[in-house]
Amino acid sequence: METDASFARLLADIPEALAGDKAFVKELEDRAKVLNVKKGDYLLRTGELCQDAYFINKGLFINLYISEKGEEAVTGFAADSEFPFLSAIGYFTQAPSDFEIKAIEDGELLCFSRVQIEEMSLRYPLFASYYQNVMLTIIAKLYSMFAVRQSCTAEEFIKYLYNHYKWIINRVPDKYIAQYMGVSNTWYCKLKKRIFC
Repeated sequence: METDASFARLLADIPEALAGDKAFVKELEDRAKVLNVKKGDYLLRTGELCQDAYFINKGLFINLYISEKGEEAVTGFAADSEFPFLSAIGYFTQAPSDFEIKAIEDGELLCFSRVQIEEMSLRYPLFASYYQNVMLTIIAKLYSMFAVRQSCTAEEFIKYLYNHYKWIINRVPDKYIAQYMGVSNTWYCKLKKRIFC
């Protein structure tokens, strides 16, 4: 069954006690929606309410902030290889989003509504604990990357990414890393060439 294959990665990620609970797994599969996205698709736009959380089976996504002048600023990255859970802060605040989520590769996600996650968390305390841990880990990593970026030079930050998040350097298009760093694409490419050639 196609759905079973779509859940293999998530079941490998969750605690064994949950993955082995047939009632939990059936409910998880019944509630989730398998979502295929194309490069350039948006999961969330500015001003929308974030009602869903996603598990990335395949693909690469960026979080964007659009300024009042319409300029894009990349605020984070999520991929099937690392940070496979994806949502926005508005998921917790229930306020219209100031951020957007954009696919920069074709992908497949498992989509869970906030209501579904809350209902399952009430019935399965281990799932509640697991999901809370996942979200806190993502937030902590985003803050950590931001702190490192603010406290070092652009060259030092590229080395930091290479040493700690090589998948970003290898997989994310240069222009999005440059936006995240707040430098021009040309300057980022020069620095990258200087460091790695």
